[in-house]
Amino acid sequence: MKIENIYIGTWIPRASIHLKEIYKFLNSGESSVKGLDIKKVKSLKENLFIDKIEFIKDKKIDLIKAFCKECDISISEEGIIILKSKNKINDGNFQNTRINLEKFFIEKFSPAIKYLFSLGAPLPKQLQDIREVYPTIITLRDCLKQEALEFIKKENLKIYSENKYGKIEVFFGEDINIINLDGAKEDKKFETLLQDIIFLKELSLYLASCLNIHREIWEKIDLVREAKEIAYKDFPGIREQINGFLKTLSLTKARINQMSDIIETRKELESKEEITELNNLKINRTQNLIGDIKYIKDLWEITIEYANNTLNLLDSLSQESIQRELSTLKFVSLLAAITSFFGMNIAFPWEERWPNIFISSFVVIFVIALIALLFYFFLKIFVYNRKFKIKDIQ
Repeated sequence: MKIENIYIGTWIPRASIHLKEIYKFLNSGESSVKGLDIKKVKSLKENLFIDKIEFIKDKKIDLIKAFCKECDISISEEGIIILKSKNKINDGNFQNTRINLEKFFIEKFSPAIKYLFSLGAPLPKQLQDIREVYPTIITLRDCLKQEALEFIKKENLKIYSENKYGKIEVFFGEDINIINLDGAKEDKKFETLLQDIIFLKELSLYLASCLNIHREIWEKIDLVREAKEIAYKDFPGIREQINGFLKTLSLTKARINQMSDIIETRKELESKEEITELNNLKINRTQNLIGDIKYIKDLWEITIEYANNTLNLLDSLSQESIQRELSTLKFVSLLAAITSFFGMNIAFPWEERWPNIFISSFVVIFVIALIALLFYFFLKIFVYNRKFKIKDIQ
């Protein structure tokens, strides 16, 4: 048995226009994006130690091939990134090779790509976390099935299914897939299979992340809607939180729509031979994922509506409190004026008694103003701490 190669892959949703930007960066260490630090862009490129780079135009999908000191990189215009090991691999260094590939991606390549596309609409924070494990594909050569099973057991790899079609046998796991090449070549057809495996895996993970975002946001809004009482003073913080949710929902909605477009495009570009191979290997989940995307899109609309309704409810209660406060202020002002002019012995400068009692007049006015201010102040505290029963208002 021979470990032929180790691949790790990921998918960063991009369009064809981004591929040329990536090529320019990898080829010359430059970027046409205004606002980026030229020295930093150059430094990030040099840190990759690229020996050679190619831009490959194809009938279906264009590719970039970058040959680095530590690994080879393939980037499709859809954003599927595959890193391929360069070192000679054996049972003893297979795990280290995999770890080094991930380390290269996390510490060098990923920061470069993220900085290159750091301007513009951001990715929601919940989707920005750098994972410790990326989909890994191990190719074996001259390997009997029993040897493959022993290798899986020895390395304590979690495999949940296996399928064979022609000269390719695939063992599918949560984080690692093993492809036993029984005479098959690692050619263009094989690379397409790798892209399909990584794309379908990453899209599933992305949709799962979206589902988690929905659950997290829904639960936090529920805490507001189901609360027994909410103080008026807490309204600004809650509104700010919900506006943050709406921003995340809006950004993620755009990404979900992009997923829908990408998977539909991939479906149109797949040849009958590719579809047959994916079906026989039982990994063609395209139609299932199209259904999942539709479900997530519907869920997103419901979540956005739920957040907006909650925000509108808080705004209406806030407006009610503001109106009460204004009405009270008008009443206090009117009461103070009436009391000052008609209820107290206050002199005016044009009156004869003014020189005798002008001091007491100022004292009376001051006392009335102070009482009015204190009354308004305590009333404001009352309004500020007023609690609403949200559940009863809905």
